Amino acid sequence: MTENDTLDLCGEKCPDTFVYAKIKLEELAYSGGGVLKIIVDYPPAAENIPRSLRTEKIKYEVIEVKPVDGLFELLVRAPAVE
Repeated sequence: MTENDTLDLCGEKCPDTFVYAKIKLEELAYSGGGVLKIIVDYPPAAENIPRSLRTEKIKYEVIEVKPVDGLFELLVRAPAVE
């Protein structure tokens, strides 16, 4: 899976991690859609971001959440929105 963009949120905590991720995903959705890699170092964010995205009007797809070298990588697909 190739991501279109990466958002590094290391050093950020909830709820800021979700707010920044949502803004970036909306930008991606309104520019044709794609996959965003989100990197976090705050463990609750790895659970909270996917859970919060499920409540959004835009139907994002959480493809993967995985630990990598003490961090967490989330791959999220944003559908194209007109």
